[in-house]
Amino acid sequence: MVVNREIIQRRLSKLEQSLRKLRELSGVSLDDYIKSEAIQDRIERNLQIAAQACIDIGSYVIADREYRTPSGYGDIFKILHEEGLLPSELAGAMKQAAGFRNILVHDYLDVDPEIVYESLSKVDDFRRFAEFVITWL
Repeated sequence: MVVNREIIQRRLSKLEQSLRKLRELSGVSLDDYIKSEAIQDRIERNLQIAAQACIDIGSYVIADREYRTPSGYGDIFKILHEEGLLPSELAGAMKQAAGFRNILVHDYLDVDPEIVYESLSKVDDFRRFAEFVITWL
């Protein structure tokens, strides 16, 4: 079965937009980040979008290829690893990104600004995920 390239491409494009914005913000110091709600909002939102795009892509591929049904967002990346589409280390990193997305969306009252700021250093995980996705198309 062949994955619908357009569905995946739209999400990859959105992912790339978010990663570009996060790259632009990666030079911000922790102090400036903490002082600026506008910068906090931009970083949090783009991390959320990047994670959601990866979740959507993984979910679509799993459904399209009729792999087992994931038990949650983190399980999507475990399945992709089980099926030989992602290396273990990247699957683990993406599972963490999915969990972090859940915190940003659902536990927003408890978001630790320093943890969000540290997440900027993990943006390459999203890029690596996108590189694997391209090989699946």
